[in-house]
Amino acid sequence: MKGLILALVLALVGGQKQDLEPVFHTGKTYLYGYESFILHGLPSRGLAMAGVRLTCKLEISCVSRSDHLLQIRSPKLEEYNGFWPTDPFTPSLRLTETIAACFSQAFKFEYTGGRVGSIFAPEDCPILCTNLVRGILNMMQITIKKSQNVYELQEAGIEGICQTRYVIQDDSKNNRATISKSKDLTDCQEKAVKNMGMAYIRPCPTCPLKVRNIKGTVMFTYKIKYDDSGALMTSAMSEQVYQISPFNEPNGAAFMEARQKLSLVDIKRTPISAPKTQLQNQGSLRYHFSGELLQMPIPLIRIKNPDLQLTETLRQLGQNNEEGATKEASAKFLQMVQLFRIVTLDQIESLWVQFANDLPQRHWFLSAICAAGATDTFRFLKQKIHDEKLNIWEAAATLSLAFHFVIPNKQTLEVASTFLNCPQIQKAPMHRIIVYLGYGSMVNKYCAQTSLCPNELLQPLHDLATEATSKGDAKDMALALKAIGNAGEPASIKRILKFLPTFSPAAASLPNRIHADAVLALRKIARKDAAKVREISLQVFMDNTLAPNVRMVACVVLFETKPALPTVTAMASSLLTEPSLQVASFTYSHMKALAVGRIPQLYNLSAACNIAIKLLSPRLDRLSYRYSKVIHVGDYSSEYQAGAIWRVYLMNSPSTMFPSDIITKVRAYYANTATDIIEVALRSQSLTKLIRKQNIPFAEYDTYKTLKELGKKLLGWKELPPEDPLVSAYVKVLGQEIAFVDIDKDAIQQTMMHLTGPSNWQLVVKKVVEEVQRGISGLWTLPAMVAELRHIVPTVVGVPLELSLCGAALARAAAEVDIQMSPPLPDNFRPSQLLETNMDIHAGIKPKTYFHMIAMMGINTQYFQSGLEFHAEFSANTTMKFDARINMKEKNVKIETPACHQEVELAAVRSEVCAISRNMEEVDSEKKSQLLPK
Repeated sequence: MKGLILALVLALVGGQKQDLEPVFHTGKTYLYGYESFILHGLPSRGLAMAGVRLTCKLEISCVSRSDHLLQIRSPKLEEYNGFWPTDPFTPSLRLTETIAACFSQAFKFEYTGGRVGSIFAPEDCPILCTNLVRGILNMMQITIKKSQNVYELQEAGIEGICQTRYVIQDDSKNNRATISKSKDLTDCQEKAVKNMGMAYIRPCPTCPLKVRNIKGTVMFTYKIKYDDSGALMTSAMSEQVYQISPFNEPNGAAFMEARQKLSLVDIKRTPISAPKTQLQNQGSLRYHFSGELLQMPIPLIRIKNPDLQLTETLRQLGQNNEEGATKEASAKFLQMVQLFRIVTLDQIESLWVQFANDLPQRHWFLSAICAAGATDTFRFLKQKIHDEKLNIWEAAATLSLAFHFVIPNKQTLEVASTFLNCPQIQKAPMHRIIVYLGYGSMVNKYCAQTSLCPNELLQPLHDLATEATSKGDAKDMALALKAIGNAGEPASIKRILKFLPTFSPAAASLPNRIHADAVLALRKIARKDAAKVREISLQVFMDNTLAPNVRMVACVVLFETKPALPTVTAMASSLLTEPSLQVASFTYSHMKALAVGRIPQLYNLSAACNIAIKLLSPRLDRLSYRYSKVIHVGDYSSEYQAGAIWRVYLMNSPSTMFPSDIITKVRAYYANTATDIIEVALRSQSLTKLIRKQNIPFAEYDTYKTLKELGKKLLGWKELPPEDPLVSAYVKVLGQEIAFVDIDKDAIQQTMMHLTGPSNWQLVVKKVVEEVQRGISGLWTLPAMVAELRHIVPTVVGVPLELSLCGAALARAAAEVDIQMSPPLPDNFRPSQLLETNMDIHAGIKPKTYFHMIAMMGINTQYFQSGLEFHAEFSANTTMKFDARINMKEKNVKIETPACHQEVELAAVRSEVCAISRNMEEVDSEKKSQLLPK
């Protein structure tokens, strides 16, 4: 009996699974050889590729139960630029020295049960080196389930927490095991990723994987040897692949491949020396993005004295401005943007003193300052506007660009909030509108990066809404609602509902346009809380007591939340008893437009609308354009994963013959994202009421007489109530409202006073005429940064993979104009004498437009760059020469244009793709290979 029990015990013990988590024993140092490399290229063979390779020796010692030391020795960094696999890697000696310096001391890490915990590094260790250590330790992250050989779980790693599949092959006879694991890098929680410039691009989380244009996976293979003392990792290999398919290419248009290899070389009894300095906790395995300057995807700049470099660059741009070199100018402009992100406020002030009075450099300076978007550049603009150093149009342009390009963080938001109360902003209505709308956009971009938006950021907008309501100021109500709409935060919903009679009876006395603005303010909030916005907009749509245009706007917002079939069917059912033919016609037209859509993101909504319109009477389809309609034009290419739609919302009121509200928008779709390119709206309800009161017999007049009568009758502006605009309009770019205007009684009154009352406009006319008579000659250049989009993810090696697009635009015009007047005007001429003169104009004008776009896929750090780089240039220019004779008295004009005897390049498109390798230690020795071999 005892023998039987002993046999059973031995059998159970033998059947238990051996612990496979690697163990490093105290008192021993494990020596490993490590090699990693990254390559970037296209899938076809025989094309140029670029990459880097890192080789080194690793020493690992256990100093306590969980604490381990890692010493990296003999690092060697090599660059690859050529045609794989025939061309060799090229050693980069100076960059190797830079990397070796930060690996001179040991790193500490926590390691228990196959899991890597906190990582400790010297305080002054660059983030690049710490991330390379993360890449090495990431290979040691193993999660073993003792009861299973095949399993899936969410595992933490350098890329975040991702879905991981394990397969364990245990060779118990030889005390060896092979562990394979793979990760789907598109299925990650808390993913390590950094996006810049993409706040206005909306992803589609419900879109299928096949429409995603970036796919990634990584595979690990471990060789484990075990005995009674524990498991030992003898080797480990990893292979990571990212495939980029911009236009639905089956095999991808470009790829990144990263490999690592770790091999046990020896085990020594000598422990690693303890670090001489205090080590700082650098967090977990998760990749850390540098808080330092992020290198733009442009050629590296060795930054020594940024203020002196900016001075030299501005002077070079002044010379290029005269010579007309556009490509060099755009490259210098992007370098300026990079440099302005690191200079101090004092240095910016010093540069301003040098170039503020030099008009060409002043334009370059202000454009680069706006595009830089740093905290100090934002403070600088605030100070200049406060000191009134910018004229009204410069201030308007710089404010619009600065709020758009600024990098949203706590510091820049604090500066932005001071703009709201700046006296110089408050006294200029145009600037005040730009600032409030821009602040709302900044809040939107900042809160897109966090799960919870701080209430204090929204408070200035809520306070404006509360103050405007208490004062009954409709203009400020509209401004507050539009700014809240730009912010797009669910925390503002309660404030918005106070402006809707459906939820707040006190709001019934507000103008209809405020109700419509309140509904439109919900549009962006729907991206974060679609269910709540859908519920609100459905109730507003069903409220028959509201004005038809408010209900039609609610219909637009409701469909933008992508309602499911039950909601769409409920809307259709309500139309069967709808008292307003305007609302019924608009909703039916909108459903019909959606039903024929081919955009994959709207497939479910299109199907629901197809079913819903079958419930409705066909007579709604026969209503004329006197009734409200939706005009829809759109297409989608599955081959290119791209599409666009153009919609026009025509909203009539029951008593008008033509639309009182018109909204038109263009939206683009690409892969699983959508972007509102532009939206323009025009409201003219008060204008139609004013015209209708005049009883003009339009049918009896021809077009000229009709316009003449309208001009006369519009003098009835005095009958308008002061709070009711005659015409109002707004413009949205990339989904953000950037400007709006109300032409109301006060605006008309001020205009009439300027035209009819005492004014200095006659002096202005005299000054302009005197300048023109002297002749006009000059060269004007207006630079602008048109895009900076960046998507950065970590690789298993520990360096970032970046997909980026940035570009600059230059508008340039050279002009020589000579004007002669007969009879010559005396020095004390009256403006009315201009109507009795003859003018001879000789003009030569050369306008030119230039766009330079740079796209990059690869490694982009402040130390080195490696990858594929695509340059696209578009230029359009012309030469216009003409002679004109204008007889003001007889009201005739004669224009002659001489024949062109010189060849002129009207338009050109140039592009180049190459594999590039650059490093900061050898800035002048850039390696570049054309994609195709010669």
